[in-house]
Amino acid sequence: MSSQESLNTLQKSTIIAGVLAVTIAGWYFLFTMDNNMAHMNMKGFGMGMDMSPKTEMQMDADGESQCSTMDMKPNSKMQMDADGESQCSNMMTTSSQTWLPDTYWMPPMNNSWSTNDFYQLIVMWSIMMIAMMSPSIIPTVLMFATVNKAKKNNNLQYSPTYIFYFGYLASWVLFSIGISIIQYPLHQVSLMNPMMASINGVFSGIVLILAGIYQLTPYKNVCLEKCRSPLSLVMANWRDGNFGAFRMGLGHGFYCVFCCWFLMAILLAAGVMNMTFVIALTIFVLLEKLILTPSSFENTFKRLITIVPGILFIGFGIYLMTI
Repeated sequence: MSSQESLNTLQKSTIIAGVLAVTIAGWYFLFTMDNNMAHMNMKGFGMGMDMSPKTEMQMDADGESQCSTMDMKPNSKMQMDADGESQCSNMMTTSSQTWLPDTYWMPPMNNSWSTNDFYQLIVMWSIMMIAMMSPSIIPTVLMFATVNKAKKNNNLQYSPTYIFYFGYLASWVLFSIGISIIQYPLHQVSLMNPMMASINGVFSGIVLILAGIYQLTPYKNVCLEKCRSPLSLVMANWRDGNFGAFRMGLGHGFYCVFCCWFLMAILLAAGVMNMTFVIALTIFVLLEKLILTPSSFENTFKRLITIVPGILFIGFGIYLMTI
């Protein structure tokens, strides 16, 4: 490919800045949600957790009670009449009835899920996956843009690069819907607590063992190879037109989903909003997909990056099931 058909510095910077802007927005949402959850007082629900600002309750002479912060939103109030009936509007069921992403949301503590709760769970997973996985797609997006520019310079059909990127994001949104459908009943049967972490050692162990086994399968290696070789993937699966670009992004995204889906499932055991583990997992995925190695070391690297974590996951999973 000639230098004329290669991306210049401005074009590369624009693409990278766009992807990073989406990434930063996602991480901002996650850290804001994590901070809000850390400041929720769970003591009143018998969870044995003091998440900071103390819940205030005042009672007047008529026996009316007012409570704040208990429905996970600032300045929210609950009143109790003389008969002792609670008038908090389903405070433990949902934090807010909105179709917008809500950083104060958390799964309802009485396991009575509303449509909004399930929607917020999907939104949370989608934003988390986009924040975690977007940086790893940058080389492939740049490769798509380079081929696109070459087609444009040769008066061939081309499509905006962002359509390819949106196709990639769509694959992770679909994954988020699937993992949310899996997570929902886990709360219902009390395998996960309202802070979205496993409370059952056997369940945690099974998740880790399955993740470890998948790391050792040839399917993992095939998908990882596609993720690490954007040129061959883009050139071999090129589709013209906007819909074709979206399909290419979606297809590449599914390779990444099948490469990492069991890694992401570990969040069900470690804690979906365990930000320390989320960051560690993001770094691992970036190393797995982006670290450059000499061609003579490539196969060895792929074995190390899959087999070693796989053995560790299986070993720790067995440990959790036996303690």
